Amino acid sequence: MFTRILVATDGSAHSRRAALTAAELARALGASLTLLAVYPVPPGFEGEPDYSRDLEAALLSARALLEVEAAAIEANGGPPAETEAIGGRQPGQTIVDAAASGQYDLVVMGTRGLGRLGSTLLGSVSAHVAAHSPIPVLVAHGQT
Repeated sequence: MFTRILVATDGSAHSRRAALTAAELARALGASLTLLAVYPVPPGFEGEPDYSRDLEAALLSARALLEVEAAAIEANGGPPAETEAIGGRQPGQTIVDAAASGQYDLVVMGTRGLGRLGSTLLGSVSAHVAAHSPIPVLVAHGQT
């Protein structure tokens, strides 16, 4: 049923837990695993000196995060994971766009556990993805 799993990660304990859950699922199903980090696209205009520098720094930070997450999965007995860093101003929509690409059939992500009121007041990337993704979304809850 699920052969290509996309894991959205931001390096938090909640996303690490979700990644480990996705790794267990991928191992059990024989599915491939892709870790996705959405890095912030800085405000400004292309061509400005700081814009390129800031964009490159954000990309490098996202790639380093992905390396750490992929290593943690393998250290816990999980399968090797592909990695992808995508720039975006709205992480939730960027993840939904990746889910809609046709390359995946399940999204796995963590949640901050803010509860209904906190999510309503602060917004939630996982809630946005769950509401708008064209493919199933598993939101991993639990202790960190």
